[in-house]
Amino acid sequence: MDKGKRRIFLAIFVANLLSTFGDAMPASFQPLFFASLGISAAAIGLVYNIRNIVQTIIRAPIGSMSDRLGRKRLMLIGLFMLALTPFIYSVSHDTFLPLLAMLISGFGISLYYPPSEAYASNLYPPENVGEAMGRFHLGWAISSIIGPFVGGLLTSVLPSYRYIFQLASFITLASVVVIFFYAKDESNISLGGASNEVGRTLREFPSTIVRQLKNRRVMVASITIFSHSFCNSGISTFFPLFAAGLGFNELMIGVSLTLNALLMGIALPFMGIVSDRIGRLTPIVLGLTVSIIGFAFIPIFTGAEGLVFFMAMIGLGAALVFPVSQVTIFDALPENERGAGTGLWGTVMSLGGTIGMFVMSFIVSISSLEWVFYFSAAFTLASLVLILIMRGYFKA
Repeated sequence: MDKGKRRIFLAIFVANLLSTFGDAMPASFQPLFFASLGISAAAIGLVYNIRNIVQTIIRAPIGSMSDRLGRKRLMLIGLFMLALTPFIYSVSHDTFLPLLAMLISGFGISLYYPPSEAYASNLYPPENVGEAMGRFHLGWAISSIIGPFVGGLLTSVLPSYRYIFQLASFITLASVVVIFFYAKDESNISLGGASNEVGRTLREFPSTIVRQLKNRRVMVASITIFSHSFCNSGISTFFPLFAAGLGFNELMIGVSLTLNALLMGIALPFMGIVSDRIGRLTPIVLGLTVSIIGFAFIPIFTGAEGLVFFMAMIGLGAALVFPVSQVTIFDALPENERGAGTGLWGTVMSLGGTIGMFVMSFIVSISSLEWVFYFSAAFTLASLVLILIMRGYFKA
């Protein structure tokens, strides 16, 4: 990688780190904040699901558009929306504004991640795309490690959650500045030309998705990320409520979420490189197996040590599955379709999260929070069996 590409990758990495830190800081108390506004545990899951629904609808088209419109402009709009989201939480006193913030967050994620992931992957040669995604997601992982801990710690210092939301907004806004000054705008399309390209992309979008899903590697990668997201999407929503019900405070919840992200952060840079060498199937199978153990034992070992240990195991499982499934799609597509590929990957991930949150909210409404984790373990096991049946698709 030459000096210019290295600088652009560093800018994308830093923007990813800052924006994720702003999103992760409130993780230990955000569901508790929603509950303080009068939203029930089952309804909180549905509030979080608004973000997933938006991503499911628009993330794939945005990925395709970024291949034609250029990635920098879409990244800037997405990051600004992500910066606005925690500020809206900070001024919320009823249900309406959190719903609006989740809607804006869904648009922000959809506009930022597909072009940034495609941009980062294209800065590396094709044979090192696993390494590229491992390093890209490391920024996300680092912030996920320290964000919940810092947010939980600040709850003991600041008099209100609202000040932490405002700090998170300011930190995320810094990522907009980084991309504006250091990322290169690789598209010279004018505003009028952009309008034409959007129309063309939308017309061709259905055929593009059908063509991609006919590729066996794309199909098996999509199934993998769907099952992963289906189960992991409920962690940020239901784990804080579950732990709070056991008597743990925000700091302890933040520590558990931090350990979850720590194992993910340690493994992420290596998993891309390892999968470049040993293939994509083995890390995915191992990751799903580790996740099964973590989900199954969280409701059983409810002491502080048990929660921390098994949340860490789930984080390790995510690091093995999350980036490798994305790279599997990149393996199957040419470089000029990676925006569309990562958009499809993100859409399937969001669809899994959407359906998973609906199912888990239903489980909470008729049973206890423990059954969210038991169900996640059973669903992950079924997914592992399906992946093993389709293992030949990884070489198709």
